[in-house]
Amino acid sequence: MDGFDFDAVGKLINLPADHVITMMPAIGKGVREPWPRGGQLPMSEVVVTDKFAV
Repeated sequence: MDGFDFDAVGKLINLPADHVITMMPAIGKGVREPWPRGGQLPMSEVVVTDKFAV
């Protein structure tokens, strides 16, 4: 997730200088029902082992 000010959040939570923010989960209440989720792709289509994907 991007779209927030990393430095401002660091100051807000008193983040030590030797730490960095790597994730920011979105938390909240839904205002309507979510869209249906698509099916999960097979692992053979998303996992590449022992080589670079091209």
